[in-house]
Amino acid sequence: MSRSTLIALLLGLLLVAAPIVRAEDDSYDDEDDDAEAAKPSGDDAEKDVMVLTEKNFDDVIKKHKFVLAEFYAPWCGHCKSLAPHYAKAATQLKSSWDADVVLAKIDATVESSLGQKFGVQGYPTLKWFVDGEMASDYSGPREAEGIVNWIKKKTGPPAVVVETADKLAELEQDNAVIVVGYFKKLSGADFDAFHKHAGKSEDALYVETSVDAVGKAAGLKKHGVSIIKNHKGEAREVVVLDKAVDADSLKDFVTAEKLPLTIEFNQDNSDKIFNSGIKTQLILWASSAELESGHKVFDAYKAVSKSFKGKLVFVTVNNEGAAHEPVTNFFGLKGAKGPVLLGFFMEKNKKYKLSEELSEASIKKFAEGVLDGTAPVEYKSAPIPEDNKDGEVTIVVGKTVESIVFDETKDVLLEVYAPWCGHCKALEPTYKKLAKRFKKVDSIVIAKMDGTENEHPDLEVKGYPTIFFIPAEKGAKPVAFDSGDRSLKGFTKFLKANAKVPFTLPKKSKDDEAAEEAESEAKKEDKDEL
Repeated sequence: MSRSTLIALLLGLLLVAAPIVRAEDDSYDDEDDDAEAAKPSGDDAEKDVMVLTEKNFDDVIKKHKFVLAEFYAPWCGHCKSLAPHYAKAATQLKSSWDADVVLAKIDATVESSLGQKFGVQGYPTLKWFVDGEMASDYSGPREAEGIVNWIKKKTGPPAVVVETADKLAELEQDNAVIVVGYFKKLSGADFDAFHKHAGKSEDALYVETSVDAVGKAAGLKKHGVSIIKNHKGEAREVVVLDKAVDADSLKDFVTAEKLPLTIEFNQDNSDKIFNSGIKTQLILWASSAELESGHKVFDAYKAVSKSFKGKLVFVTVNNEGAAHEPVTNFFGLKGAKGPVLLGFFMEKNKKYKLSEELSEASIKKFAEGVLDGTAPVEYKSAPIPEDNKDGEVTIVVGKTVESIVFDETKDVLLEVYAPWCGHCKALEPTYKKLAKRFKKVDSIVIAKMDGTENEHPDLEVKGYPTIFFIPAEKGAKPVAFDSGDRSLKGFTKFLKANAKVPFTLPKKSKDDEAAEEAESEAKKEDKDEL
């Protein structure tokens, strides 16, 4: 499974999606008397988000220097979850930023031609417009503070010049992470490196100063760089870069220090976790009591995290809270008893699970094993069913993949599905007919596996349904069924062409012929309607 698919899956389950942000309005004066003039959202909370339609879209985009436009659907859970963040960002920008910026939203289910024009394929999709033209897709943070910082970077200088300690303190009220550069003068090699890095980073607010009092307030006794952290639930912390200021040291420093020692998995933090620049996470799945400071498990977990800054993200999941289900489902923890310590290497979809009792020593050893790849990989599996048949379709779980799917005496067609998948449900009647058609062919197995509860390292699932053909041979590699023809006739033709074990298919019964004819007629009708 690809990295982008994994992120989409986890965020989708959490009702947080890829590019998200909600809308804002740069304030529209009343010089446009047209009834279709752009107007703020009707919801008072979204009063600074501009509503765009096919009639006013071009005028708004051309009138304003910068526009962030969200294409959404009213029924979309991702869009609803991001709405308050988008609205808050819109209000903050309107009240505190001089640039001509509008945050806008378009109901793509109504303004369909706009969605088609800009290639919108999912919701929400955000586009960044500059001088009346689309400049890029939005791939920035998904919470208000991150959205604001992203836009400020795009529309203003990469760093804010601060000349008083009071101003720095004021900025700390609205920014959890501030990177401060304190220089003798705002020029030179160190300043240039800091300025260049700030222009590329969207992780924090960057501040530059040559004022001694500001440097002192940022924990700097001499010229250099520091990070001020005011994470929720934690005391203010200042960390000073102890290396020469250059591109590599700044990148490593910010990556290692921008996150709190532990970070809770929820919709506000998901983007910070998945786009932290750190590819591997440790995940403590536990009750709210076990995640309290003072509990021996949490204290041990937090203590270990200090040694792995910049290498691992230490995530906590409250298994009694509202946001636990994505992790619970993804790691197959339904019914499990906590606390459970997991590891996850996102790039390779590798999952790990600590089997020992949790202690500072065992957590540290596990963290090292996850980092260097020596920890045993964990794959989830539903229990082996007593009856592994659904009609004539063979039911496979993670623990039976080797014995059923990779049986070198059988040619196997395997559908990996999700119970909630509409395409899977539509395929089911045909797939059951296929299994019935081949029930007397001993060398052919028509099988299915619930991909939300079962995994196998040799089955890379990129979406649902994913259909694999595994030939009857030693060391067989799964082959994706991508002929496109998922009809009874199409599957039959594929198996005849690819099966390693020769077989003779019994003559079709009248019921089989009638089923194929009905399927053919249904397809013809669908095509005529299109």
